[in-house]
Amino acid sequence: MKKTVLFLLLLTCSLSTLKSQPNKQMVDEVLTTRKIDADTSKKKNWKSGGILALNLNQQNSSFWIGATEDYSLTIGANADLYSNYAKGKTTFDNTLKANYSFIKNKSTGGRKTGDFIDLYSKMGHNLNDSGTIALATVMNLRTQFSNTFDYNYLQSELKRRTSGFFAPAIALLTPGIDFRPTKSFSVFVSPLAAKWIIVSNDPYSYYFPGGVIPPAYGGGVEKPISENFSVDPVRKVDFQLGAFVSAKFNKDFTNFLSYSSRLDLYSNYLDKPQNIDIFWTNNLLIKVNKWLVFTYQWNVAYDDNYHPDDKQGARTQFLGNFGIGVSAKF
Repeated sequence: MKKTVLFLLLLTCSLSTLKSQPNKQMVDEVLTTRKIDADTSKKKNWKSGGILALNLNQQNSSFWIGATEDYSLTIGANADLYSNYAKGKTTFDNTLKANYSFIKNKSTGGRKTGDFIDLYSKMGHNLNDSGTIALATVMNLRTQFSNTFDYNYLQSELKRRTSGFFAPAIALLTPGIDFRPTKSFSVFVSPLAAKWIIVSNDPYSYYFPGGVIPPAYGGGVEKPISENFSVDPVRKVDFQLGAFVSAKFNKDFTNFLSYSSRLDLYSNYLDKPQNIDIFWTNNLLIKVNKWLVFTYQWNVAYDDNYHPDDKQGARTQFLGNFGIGVSAKF
C-alpha cells in the first residue's frame, strides 16, 4: 500500500513538472514578443503624406443649342505634399505644392490653362526645450512644368513662348529666426535674404526668328521675355538681396475640415525696397471619408519686377484650382 501511494505521489509531481514547462515557455514568448513590439513601435523620424487631386471634364455635342464646341476635354491635377523630419532639437520641414491643368477642344486645339510648382524647405535647430524659437534656414523654389505660349497669333510659326520651366524661376536662400508660438502657427524672419530670378530665354523667346519683326507685322525689334521680369537677356539671372518674412498656418478645425496657408514677404534692398513682393498660397481641404477629399488651392502673387507685355506696370497674379482627390500618407 505504501509503495502504491509513493508511486502515485511521484507520478503527480512528474506530471506537474511537465505541465509547467510549456507555461514557462509561453510566458517567455509573450515577454519576448512584447519586447519586439516595443522596439518596432518607435516613432519614425520622418513623417510624410499629402493630398493628390484630379479634375476631369469631357463634353460631346452635336447641334446642341447653347453648346459652342463639338468636343472638349479638360484635365487638372493638384498636389499638396509634405515630408517632415524631427530628431532631438533638429527639424527639417518640406512641402511641395503644384498644379497643372490642360484643355483641348475642336476650335482652338490643346493648350494648358494653369501651371505651378512651389518647393519650400526649412531646416531648424531649436534654441529652447519647448521648441518655440529656433535658428533656421529657408530654401524656396518656384517655377512651372512646361512652356506657356501667346496665342494671339494663330499661325504656329509665330507662336511665342511667354514663360516656361525656369522661365522664370524664383530661388530663395536665407538664414533667420523661426518663431513657433503654437503648433498651428509659425513666423520666420530674416534681415538678409538672397534671391535669384532666372529666365531661360532659349529657344522660343520671340514671335519672330531673331526678334526681328517683318514689315508685314509692323517691323522693328521685339524685346525678349526676360525683360518682362526685369532680367538682363544676356545674363538671364537677376540677383537680389533683401529682408524676408514667412508666416505659416496649418490647422484642422474639425475632423473633416482643414486649412493651410503661407504668406511670404520680400523687400529688395538693391532696388526700390519700399515695393514689397508678395506670395500667398492657400489650401482648403474637406474630407468626405478617410480617403476621398475636396480641395481648393489658390495662390496670390505680386512682384514689382513682373511687367506683362500688354500692361503698364506690375500686376497682381492669381491662380485657383478645385479638385476631387485622395488623401495619402507615405
